[in-house]
Amino acid sequence: MNPPASPPPLLRPPAIQKGDTIGVVSPSYAPKVAWLQRGVRALERAGFVVRLDPEVYTQPRFTRAEDVRRADSLMRMWVDPSVKAIIASTGGYGAVRLLPHLDPSVFHDTPKALVGYSDITALHLWLMRRAGLRSFHGPTVDDLTPSLRDPTMASLVTALTTPCPPAKLGRELARGVVAGRAAGRLVGGNMSLVQQTIGTSYQIDMEGAILFIEETRDPMSVVDERLVHLRAAGLLEQVSGIVFGQLSLDRSEEDEFEDFLLDLISDLDVPVLMDFPAGHENPNLTLPFGTEVELVVEESRGWLAYREDALLPSPDRETGG
Repeated sequence: MNPPASPPPLLRPPAIQKGDTIGVVSPSYAPKVAWLQRGVRALERAGFVVRLDPEVYTQPRFTRAEDVRRADSLMRMWVDPSVKAIIASTGGYGAVRLLPHLDPSVFHDTPKALVGYSDITALHLWLMRRAGLRSFHGPTVDDLTPSLRDPTMASLVTALTTPCPPAKLGRELARGVVAGRAAGRLVGGNMSLVQQTIGTSYQIDMEGAILFIEETRDPMSVVDERLVHLRAAGLLEQVSGIVFGQLSLDRSEEDEFEDFLLDLISDLDVPVLMDFPAGHENPNLTLPFGTEVELVVEESRGWLAYREDALLPSPDRETGG
């Protein structure tokens, strides 16, 4: 039997540098004004120019006309040549409704880094499958605080400016539960959004992948159901490793959750890492989706490490400017 074919290479967006403009859009909910303004200050203090979409504060109404408006807002920001990267203003709900109205060629022909998490998972998975583009699971602007000492902010800046950061991501906080080593393309995001891709044209590609998943505010039984669905669809058996991020679950069931979870995946014979610092809590480290990474899990700890560049060098760096 021939080995499975390697997934096609994904486009790398260019690295950004201080002085570049970061665009901010609202593909999901609209952010709280004060929280967004705090995040804008954080990006400006880090040396970037920030451009807000004119409708960034517009509360979405879930109609097709509104979906088209928000999709157009995202694509307008994307094709603006002065904007070098895009970060979602906040999460919530609604990004999945944009997908039928997005043109894959817009994103494929002008690669840029997109950052976000939670509901933005829908855009990450769509970009990988439909536009052939890498993206970044990381904080939304309303999560940011004006300090490079904040690990969430520091991780974001490093991920967007450094093609292949050398750090062992999560080493100080993540907890090893099934020891081992594995390598593969990093995919995943919010568990509910990952599950929703099954059967779509942008279904998550788990073949040989390192799967990262996080969730928030759901009871254990709902998360269990989502994992069971991934198994029933034949997807979990394809992964080479699993990283569970922050699972901010209903506390009344949390004591039993890990036992159920590990029992469900115990026969996969892949390394498993728990409590990785990414998701709906702080810190929320930025992860390079679509990029080849190594997962190392030891007896009591573990980490992720880049195995390749996630970004192209910025044009100025290539020319020595």
